[in-house]
Amino acid sequence: MVDQEVLDGTLMALTALERPIWRPHRIPHGSGTYGGRSPPLGKDAMTSTQSISPRRRHGRVAGSLLLSCLMLGILSACQTSQNLQQPTRLAAPYSWTTLWAVAPLVNESGTSAANTIQITDCLTEELQQVKGINTVPVTRTLTVMNKLRMRAVTTPEDAKTLMDTLGVDGLIVGTVTAWDPYKPPTLGLALQLFTHDDRLNSPRTDSLSDQSTTTSRAGPSAAAQAAGIFDASDHATLQSLAMFATGRTHPSSVYGTDIYLMKMDLYTKFVAHQLLEGLLRNEQQRLAAVNDY
Repeated sequence: MVDQEVLDGTLMALTALERPIWRPHRIPHGSGTYGGRSPPLGKDAMTSTQSISPRRRHGRVAGSLLLSCLMLGILSACQTSQNLQQPTRLAAPYSWTTLWAVAPLVNESGTSAANTIQITDCLTEELQQVKGINTVPVTRTLTVMNKLRMRAVTTPEDAKTLMDTLGVDGLIVGTVTAWDPYKPPTLGLALQLFTHDDRLNSPRTDSLSDQSTTTSRAGPSAAAQAAGIFDASDHATLQSLAMFATGRTHPSSVYGTDIYLMKMDLYTKFVAHQLLEGLLRNEQQRLAAVNDY
């Protein structure tokens, strides 16, 4: 908030600049055509008006415009600070910080125009925003996959190999099921979460030695899944988008929350956030079921 005295002082300065400056034209006593007498009022007023130079008039106008811009900037800053809101954030269902990676998504959308690496980057950026989860850069994951001569993660065994090589606690794999960047955009993803049970399960699961041995011999399985197609022409999708965009757009933006409908990378982050929310919720339910076992 701006102090009221500052606003009042600025307004007084603007008012003072807008007042005409009257300066009488001095005539030496005893000289001129009036014989020492004061000139008529009309003459004096005309002379004083003519005495204001164009440069001085321009200076007053420039100063008035400058203070007006300053006032608008102050009022805009006040309005911006009052309209700031906190965005909704996701949190991991663990009591410690874990390290996850995202494998490059596989394109099953039916169009070759979908850039799966860019979509994977957006998904990784949103995952990094989750409280309690750190992420491995996609470039590092790609480098390790090239060394392993692994073109894609297609089996649970591939997921386990990649997780062990990267040294991560969790790995997200998935596919792009729908992709249309034209307004209204459409994006569909199907995600699976693979985890190391000995790292992410609660301590109570350590006593389930028989079950852990059976799982490791049979190979890892997806701990949680989430999938969905988000069509921006659907009103339910638009309502979810409005909630997500709150606190994530500039208050003075002329586009508002519609900016997420105009840029596909922003819309991809919205879809990633929605599916990560479902994925983490399913993982939390899995952990609760293990603890209750």
